[in-house]
Formats: sequence, C-alpha cells, structure tokens
Amino acid sequence: MKPFFGLRAHDFGTFPPAELAERIASSGATCVQLALAKAFPGGHLMPAEFGDTGLANIRSAFAAQGIQVAVIGCYIDTVALDETAREFSFKRFEAHIDAAAALGCNVIGTETGSPIPYLEQTNGRENAFRVALQGLHRLVKAAEQKGIRVGVEAVAEYHALSTIEHIRIMIEEFNSPALGIIFDPVNLIPLVGVADMDVFLDECFATFGDRIVAIHAKDYQMVPSEKGLVKLGDLPVGTTGVMDWVGVFKRQIAAGKHQVPILLEDTSPAHATDSFAYLQRAWDDALQQVNNAQ
Repeated sequence: MKPFFGLRAHDFGTFPPAELAERIASSGATCVQLALAKAFPGGHLMPAEFGDTGLANIRSAFAAQGIQVAVIGCYIDTVALDETAREFSFKRFEAHIDAAAALGCNVIGTETGSPIPYLEQTNGRENAFRVALQGLHRLVKAAEQKGIRVGVEAVAEYHALSTIEHIRIMIEEFNSPALGIIFDPVNLIPLVGVADMDVFLDECFATFGDRIVAIHAKDYQMVPSEKGLVKLGDLPVGTTGVMDWVGVFKRQIAAGKHQVPILLEDTSPAHATDSFAYLQRAWDDALQQVNNAQ
C-alpha cells in the first residue's frame, strides 16, 4: 500500500511543460496539482488559450516523467462583490471542467474567497458562506455533466468556507457525487489551534472523510502573541511543525483512501525530497499502527 505523493507544480517555478515536468520528477513526485495560469509561461487564464495540441503536450510531458495530473488548480473568488468578476471566475472554472479530460484529470480544485467584504453586513460571515454555496453548487452541477469532481478547500477564519460544520452543510445540501473535499488540515485548524488533535481529525474524517479527493501537506507552529498562542502556518513539512501527519495518514488508510494524492504545499525544490522522506516515514508508522490494531 504505497502513498501517492506529489506537489503543486508552480512551487517549482514557471517553465515550459517538458522542462517543468523534468524538474518535478527529480524530486520523486508521482503526481501534481497543476494550475495552468501559474505553472507555464504566458499566464493563460483559460485552457482554450493553450489549444488542443498544447493541452495534449502538457499531459504527455508529465506522463513521460511518470507524473499524473491529480488535481487541476483553478482557485477562484466565489464571493467577489463585483458580480461581473464573479461571473468571469465561474466561467473560467467551467472552462477548466471542460478541459479536464484533455489533461487526464477528474478533479478541479478551488477555495472560496475572503468574507471580509461582507463583514459590514448583518450576519456577514453567514451571508458570504451562502453566496459561496450558491456559486459552488453551480460548478458542481456543471461537473456532474462531465463526470468531474469539484474539490473544495476550506480555510479557517479567512475564507467563506471555513469550518467543519460549513463542509457538513455543503455536503448535505448539494448531495452530489461531483462534490469532493481537498483536505488541508493546517488550513482548517483555527488561529487558536485545537485543544485535542485526535478529536479534530476524528471529526474531519467522520464528516467528510469519504469525500476527500486530495490532501495538502504542510505544517504549522503555535507561537506567542499578545493574544496568547496563535497558529503560524504555511511551514514546509518535516521542519519544526506540530501537525500530526501520522494521525492524518492513520485515518486516511483506515478510510480506504490510500490512493488519494498527498500534495506538498509551500515546499521549495530544495526541500521537496526531504519532505517526501518525512511523509513516507509518517505513512509507514501510520500503516504499522493500523495493521497492529486489526
């Protein structure tokens, strides 16, 4: 039972497809989250700007290095107050849904955007959450028609979709096989941290474990501030963080989700190999604990 380790392609820079794929392969990655607008020269927002041949070349360049496009990143602001900008974002995401098959991928990922512009309103956070759900439901319906899954990532405090309860509501209201969850445990941990990591992870997997389509791997610390200890996130895996990756992997394995891609974030090319080695040790430890418990 091998883990499926990868990373965000643009963390290795912006290069033509063949060169970028070769650079990534040297890290040991077997899959990527690919943001077309960030990974390749030109900053093309629409897949059609690459043309059919260009998309085919991207897929073949990564395949030649033994790398699968596990997630297509199209992170949009689903709650922008400017309705024209929001509509453009939705059309852009839908264009990525249409292009997914050409890249051999069936997951398109996004976050939801900041609720800050809504906070002057009464019940502003709830309003932002509801606006996000309205837009995401549209995207999920479009994905259903193509056999694609929309991978939605929650971010505590800073985004419209920010809590485990938000995810539960979304799953219940959408009731769609096209809805997936990109689980970034560090992003979902509140600024004040969690009192009990096991309780936090148990609640995550009980609520949306069967919906997880990708896991983002990074780390965090709790550091002193005027308000007490607060989360300092976005640290590379395997440094001095406190994220319980053995705990994440134990639950992932027990849920039968061992083929879900585990994607490094905020990891430079210089640290990727060490981060993969750290995660492999955590995986091996988790697997042994799961086997011993059976």
